[in-house]
Amino acid sequence: MKIAFGGGGTGGHIVPALALAECVKQLQHEAFFIGNHNSIEERLVRSANYPFRVIKVQKLYRSFSLSNLLFPFYLIGSVVSSCRILKQEKPDAVFVTGGFVAGPVALAAIILHIPVFCHESNSYPGLVTRYLAKYFKRIYISFESSRKYLPQGKITNFGIPLKCASPTPFSVDAIGLVSDKPVILVSGGSQGSLAINNVIEKIIPDLLNKGYQLIWQTGKTSYSRFADKFKKVPGLFMFDFSPDYVNMLCIAKLAITRAGAMTIAELEENKLASILIPLPSAAENHQYYNALEQQEKGVALLMEQSQLNHIALLEAIDTVIGHLSEYKGKLAGLPQNQATQKITNDLLMQIQQSRRI
Repeated sequence: MKIAFGGGGTGGHIVPALALAECVKQLQHEAFFIGNHNSIEERLVRSANYPFRVIKVQKLYRSFSLSNLLFPFYLIGSVVSSCRILKQEKPDAVFVTGGFVAGPVALAAIILHIPVFCHESNSYPGLVTRYLAKYFKRIYISFESSRKYLPQGKITNFGIPLKCASPTPFSVDAIGLVSDKPVILVSGGSQGSLAINNVIEKIIPDLLNKGYQLIWQTGKTSYSRFADKFKKVPGLFMFDFSPDYVNMLCIAKLAITRAGAMTIAELEENKLASILIPLPSAAENHQYYNALEQQEKGVALLMEQSQLNHIALLEAIDTVIGHLSEYKGKLAGLPQNQATQKITNDLLMQIQQSRRI
């Protein structure tokens, strides 16, 4: 079988697709990807050695933007391009993972009567998932709260697909830290968060004085702003972006991060307590709802960005560390993530059933 994957714009949309593609490939089937040129999906897909076909699609901005005037033209063009690619490649199914890149790929599959499947990572589904739900043969969700927004969808909750963990445990020695001091990991995502970074800058001395070490992913946008000041500080490892980021989670005691669905899945997989600071500009404020659900599960503390300052963050760190055993207990009670295998098996079974009809 051959599966076409469409999705991107953020790592949270493309990484689950790559995890599924890896499983599909292990089962002796083919996978290829459709996405924007010079994008995060192109970089990640090509580095993983999967075929990548290019379309040109533009994001629809929620606030007023002159760029939105061009959105209908880009959408039509990208649907036409996706139809041409799908006719050439002749996949048995199309699998989309949400985001603005997924829209034209899904529409093209619907037009060509190719079975189309969707994975929705967030607790509040995005526009593509909500508006095309009735056309998807199956929607795989990650949060139970997603169901109420998708009344017309055929829904299964298997969680978020994760790539296989590295067989070699990550070592603190590899990044110049020591094994006898607790590590706090901070990340605002691959692009970084200036709001989080500015507060972290103020509390680094406090954290180091309390005996913590710090792994700090600044993001590419603001790395140079902080690197000159902190790059050589003992007990602090900082970087803009690294493929080893996921492996670093296993050595941390606490994480301070945004609340993207992929991040949450990785935190759960590593049984890592966290302070979640949702991105307020995320589509439909979905990160807030992601973080709220995690707080209600007892595995994370939600802090809205409007409440974020150096005093509040230090207090939040003390709160989570002070109740760490409770957080760890809740995390230990979560079911093991088997989403990649379950979704892949169900997907292939659904395709086979479609062929018989």
